[in-house]
Amino acid sequence: MIKGMTMGVRSGKFSLLLGLTLGVVAAALIVVYLSGAKNDSGTASISGPTVPVVVAAGDIAAGTRITAEMVGVKDLPDTNVLAGAFDNPEAVVGQVTVVPVVAGEQIIQGKVTATGAAAITQYGQNPPLSLLLESGQRALSVEITSLVGAGGLIRPGDRVDVILTVKTKSDAGSNQIAATVLQNLKVLAIDQNVAAQTSAADGTATIKEGEDTNPTATTVTFAATPVQGEVLALADMCRSNFEGRLAIALRGFGDESTISRTQWANDGPPPDCAALLGIAVLP
Repeated sequence: MIKGMTMGVRSGKFSLLLGLTLGVVAAALIVVYLSGAKNDSGTASISGPTVPVVVAAGDIAAGTRITAEMVGVKDLPDTNVLAGAFDNPEAVVGQVTVVPVVAGEQIIQGKVTATGAAAITQYGQNPPLSLLLESGQRALSVEITSLVGAGGLIRPGDRVDVILTVKTKSDAGSNQIAATVLQNLKVLAIDQNVAAQTSAADGTATIKEGEDTNPTATTVTFAATPVQGEVLALADMCRSNFEGRLAIALRGFGDESTISRTQWANDGPPPDCAALLGIAVLP
């Protein structure tokens, strides 16, 4: 009887030891499996061919111009890459998001849009006006007398000077004075005709073949800096208050020359009508 009890105890210890051994082996196998399923960065390993994809480094709001710091490149399985995804950050930097993008999300063509000359190619003959503006520019529209706007032959994409003419009165009688108040402004639109030009290699505009002129146009929209916008708005008011008019003088392609007129500094005082015309007082 004592011998049977001894054998039973030994059998129980053996079963317990065997169970512990099998448990340790199972745990080791789980660790090995999980280690194989993880790469050095702690993320799931990727099997099969991968391709580089541009992803958002953080959340990007809609209407944001993308910078290099906002995006990164991640290798993804080719089966997980979305249609229209970019593989080079340089193709994305400078474009503007049209919808919000969350961190880690793939940047695809439908979520961003080009600006400037590239927008013309993307949107065809009538791109959104806001996409034609470079960083820091504003679009401003004023009435221009069509008869002095190069005979109505000025088109979107042309470069022009803006001339203000007003009437003056003094003891000697009435007179008129004119001055170029802004130089080398880009025309974005004539009435409702948005720019349909392409850009040449030298940065000048070229007109698409067969584009019609607009001889009856009276409203011109310019691309201007904020300060130039102030000057243009003031010139329009001076024209109205002093029985004057605004005219635009067409520049030749690539003509970057300037004439000796006041150029308004970004941090300077706001101009008035007399200063626009280069005189002390406007009677």
